[in-house]
Amino acid sequence: MQRQGLTLGAYKGIRIGLDYSWFIMFVLVVFMLARYFFPQNYEGMPALEAWILSVLGALLFFVSILLHEFAHALAARKRNVEISEIILFIFGGLARMKKEPERASDEFVIAGAGPLCSLLLGGIFLGLSFILEPVLREGLHGVLWYVGYVNILLVLFNLVPGFPLDGGRMLRAALWHYSGNLRKSTRIVSSMGQIFAFVLMFTGVLVIFGGGLIVGVVWIFVGMFLLQSAKSGYYMVAMREGLSGIPVQKIMTTNPSTVHPDVSLRNLVNEYFFKNRFSCFPVMRRGEFVGLVEINQVKSVERDKWEFTRVSDIMTPREELGTVSPDTDAYDVLMQMIDAGRGRLPVLENDELVGIISRKDILQFVEFREALGT
Repeated sequence: MQRQGLTLGAYKGIRIGLDYSWFIMFVLVVFMLARYFFPQNYEGMPALEAWILSVLGALLFFVSILLHEFAHALAARKRNVEISEIILFIFGGLARMKKEPERASDEFVIAGAGPLCSLLLGGIFLGLSFILEPVLREGLHGVLWYVGYVNILLVLFNLVPGFPLDGGRMLRAALWHYSGNLRKSTRIVSSMGQIFAFVLMFTGVLVIFGGGLIVGVVWIFVGMFLLQSAKSGYYMVAMREGLSGIPVQKIMTTNPSTVHPDVSLRNLVNEYFFKNRFSCFPVMRRGEFVGLVEINQVKSVERDKWEFTRVSDIMTPREELGTVSPDTDAYDVLMQMIDAGRGRLPVLENDELVGIISRKDILQFVEFREALGT
């Protein structure tokens, strides 16, 4: 699988990753706490203490997000939905599923586990801030109160009934259960999610005009992220239904042109890429499929070395490629390509190459079905 960002570790086979964009949000949260929250609520607090407590508060906040996503992941595991990784990034966290739930009840339970976890965390931190107030330094009391308060806000935000928020997923599950139509249910909550995204962006603009530049910009970017996610959520469901029951052999490119591993890159460019205008070629040696060579691999080699560099020097070997069979479901293949970060996969039958399937092939197939209403 294509790895995103830094790997922090793994738990029960679930990779925990940290996207590089997370550092932007971390610095922003620390800055807001150190410059505004602690100075405004605890007059006379030394600047160094405010910055240290701000780092502690930000770390606890992101640990809370991580636990929120773990709640989703563990609920998914209980429902036999495989989770590949949990990623923390600039807009929060994401528990990445290899495949969407097949039943509405599973979707509802998985989506609801995150807000329930955040609600419990909010209650625990707020309770500790109240119970330990007489014995804690003011600053530490403020950290506990802040983390508890933010977790409650996280619950309220996530329960907004718009896709892709947890509330939207729960509403979609309910609509799906009663209507039996996943696509129609997704269209409804996707539209609600897009409306909410525009509200956030408009609010951000008002906040900027009110003098809150940083907060306003954050709201605008969150709104833009939710808008794109709401659209793509519906698109993926349309893809899922459009490809349901369609085997790869109905979409793949059959009898693809092949190249020998000893061909030079100059001949590859002149005799294959320019003449056939394909961006990828299977590599065959004595009738055996041994790898794939792509145009981007050629571009990575200096042009004056093309004459002396062979296809075998730059190709992706077969053992490093995922392969599929002709009767594999096209949607499963699409998910495999997305998960692996690949644009195409070889199709093998009885260990022989019978075709190439690409994301472009799959997307065009769905577009044609949509256009023809089939």
